[in-house]
Amino acid sequence: MTEEHSRTPWSVRGPILAPDGGSDGARAYGLEAALVEAPHPDFLARAAIWREHRAGLISLAEARRRSSLIGAEPVARQASSRPQAPALPKAPRPRALARHKRPAPQESRQYAQSMATTAARDDRLTPNAKAFLQVLRARCGKGRQTTITKGTAANIMARSPRTIRRYLADLVRFGYIELRIRVNGRGLHLGLTVTLTDLVTPFYEDMRQLGRWLAEVPEAGARRFAGLFDPARAGVTSATPRNQVPMNLSLKSCDHPVIDAFKGLKKLWREGRASAVPVL
Repeated sequence: MTEEHSRTPWSVRGPILAPDGGSDGARAYGLEAALVEAPHPDFLARAAIWREHRAGLISLAEARRRSSLIGAEPVARQASSRPQAPALPKAPRPRALARHKRPAPQESRQYAQSMATTAARDDRLTPNAKAFLQVLRARCGKGRQTTITKGTAANIMARSPRTIRRYLADLVRFGYIELRIRVNGRGLHLGLTVTLTDLVTPFYEDMRQLGRWLAEVPEAGARRFAGLFDPARAGVTSATPRNQVPMNLSLKSCDHPVIDAFKGLKKLWREGRASAVPVL
């Protein structure tokens, strides 16, 4: 008779043997405990799995899944008599176009207000994160707050919402924006409220920084139009010499050596014997 492996754990006592009748009859009515065989390896494996579940290392579903796999025989694949159809070739994954082949952005009248160059000089931010901050500044207009969703920002920047999430995380981490989730009366999320910090806005919007700058500027530099003010023309100031072009067209009506040189240069230009030279 084929021996059967016992699945009874060691803690359970085995069956009681019948009386052993010896030749001497000394153990005629003696009782002996049967030797319990070693448990099956499948039982030991399942017990180890449930001990891990009891210790909190794995979940109940994972313990059941592992326990069901122990002792399961692999299903043999039956060869089909009929010929199998050829597998269709997989469609190639779309590759991103080269940067110079991508379409141009759509025409827009959006423009950004004045902003500090702190973020542009921050080496901790990626170039696209800096560009996204400029778009946020444009959406804020004259204020500091705007509402947006990650999907809308992804369409604007031609990126995925996960990439926009990384941009927002970096901008919040380094103190350029503050985020707040918008919810309706039922508690549903409607988007994000973005608030720009003082690192993005120009210095003159902060009264403290503006007062500090005015205290550092000399008095003569603060009154740059004092020597160019014409009392005869109230409210009108003349342009500074730095903003004027080297050629003043108002001198054409008078005899001036500069006008004579300009006429000669114009004649050479028409004849093709002169070329454009940048004026320093």
